[in-house]
Amino acid sequence: MTTLRLTSPFVASRGIPVSLVAILLLALIWWALTNVFAVPEYIFPSLSSVASALWEALLSGRLLDDTRISIIRLLLGAVVGIISGIALGFLVGLSRTARIAVEPLINAFSGIAGIAWIPLALAWFGTGLAMSTFVIWNGMFFVVFANTILGVSRVPPTYAQAIFTLGGDRREVLRSVILPGALPDILTGVRVGLAFAWRSLIAAELMGSPMGLGQWVNEAATYQRTDRILAGCLTIAVLGVLLETLMVSWIARRTVVRWGTVAVAEERKAR
Repeated sequence: MTTLRLTSPFVASRGIPVSLVAILLLALIWWALTNVFAVPEYIFPSLSSVASALWEALLSGRLLDDTRISIIRLLLGAVVGIISGIALGFLVGLSRTARIAVEPLINAFSGIAGIAWIPLALAWFGTGLAMSTFVIWNGMFFVVFANTILGVSRVPPTYAQAIFTLGGDRREVLRSVILPGALPDILTGVRVGLAFAWRSLIAAELMGSPMGLGQWVNEAATYQRTDRILAGCLTIAVLGVLLETLMVSWIARRTVVRWGTVAVAEERKAR
């Protein structure tokens, strides 16, 4: 089954020093473009201009309002996508016949970019909360669904048989064997899905939303304020990283790392 894999959420923090070097290098290149090569401000604004635009938006309250609205939209759609993806993923993952049946559908829908659904979402729901929730759900669901199926199907059947031999029931197998064994793959799906959902939300706000970070960038583009455009893009990027760290790595440290299933996940990746 096709699935998307990135660096595991429970080991991502080890790359922080390297990431800082990359950020500093990017800032140096940015400074050189605007100060050494004298690229015009209207094409590529300086770091100081972008910082001023951020500060202006922060003082006016616009940045906080748009950020709050975008995060609320993301959390609502993400919760719906995660719950539905995990629930259906477990149902399908426990049945080989069901896995074979849905695999072509997953491959087909996973190949459709989330933003491709935005025009249809606008036709169905207008520009309200339902539209953004649908777009975010679409970005989350299929990745979480596919990774949940993958995780459930890779749990060795002998583990479940051992629980039955010791007198356990099906509920005990799900709680003590299937869930811990599948969780590393589920969290990877959530992590990738959050990135897809965040991008889809920003695109939806760009195309049809009265407020939000995407609409802030859209308004800046209307007035050709490249400093505000880059300020908005930087805000979107930083929030995306923070949300991934808070929502996924926090859960991973308290589940797969504590339970010891992180070792199993790393062994799977090495195969």
